[in-house]
Amino acid sequence: MVREVWKSFGASVRGPGHVRAAIPNQDAFCIKRYDWGKVAVVSDGVGSCSTSEYGAKAVCRAVSLVSGRFDFQNGGISSLVEQFHEQWLLSIMPFKPETSSATCVFSICFNDSSTVLLGMLGDGLAAVLKSDGTYFELTEDKNDGFSNQTGAFSPWTRPENWRSASFGAGECKAVLLCTDGIADDLLPEQHENFVRHIYERGHSCPVETSTRELRKMLENWPVPKHSDDKTLVCIYQCEEDA
Repeated sequence: MVREVWKSFGASVRGPGHVRAAIPNQDAFCIKRYDWGKVAVVSDGVGSCSTSEYGAKAVCRAVSLVSGRFDFQNGGISSLVEQFHEQWLLSIMPFKPETSSATCVFSICFNDSSTVLLGMLGDGLAAVLKSDGTYFELTEDKNDGFSNQTGAFSPWTRPENWRSASFGAGECKAVLLCTDGIADDLLPEQHENFVRHIYERGHSCPVETSTRELRKMLENWPVPKHSDDKTLVCIYQCEEDA
């Protein structure tokens, strides 16, 4: 008997600007597997905040912890992201939340129904390759007037600051999440081809190979004078024997 499962790979590298300045990677990512599915999140610490690298790590902890205990049958997206925020405020201690702001891009992929939930707070990219061959993305609207304080986890974050999307059973074959160190180096019209390239290269290889090749690509990023940290996660449907 064959069943569809979610597999994934991801990597995060320091940008050249942070390497030169001896600054740690301010991005973070997490992929968490549960019996019911898989949770993935990428986060980018806001550069103007002194402890944002810890804020990004706390975002990953908060999203994975809350997703593992959340009642998806009875709770909606507003309740989910409110709990993300509450857990982040706990996870960031002993650092101050006002100096630890970080963005969040997440996906929650369910095994049995093959449904997918996407969410974004701040910048970056969340993209879906749909089973019918079409493409969908969530990305920051640079003209929407959000500041770094409302476009990231902070003491002032509200549910209305989030963008989200959901997909029904069997609609998605792959999801890609990345921080703005990647998204901002791509023209909008390049997004789809980039996502398809990562998926096509990654899903046909063992996860260990895909992870190694992704890291190599990020370390040798071809955009001239790029400086930002870069983080990317890809989640995709794969058949395996039950």
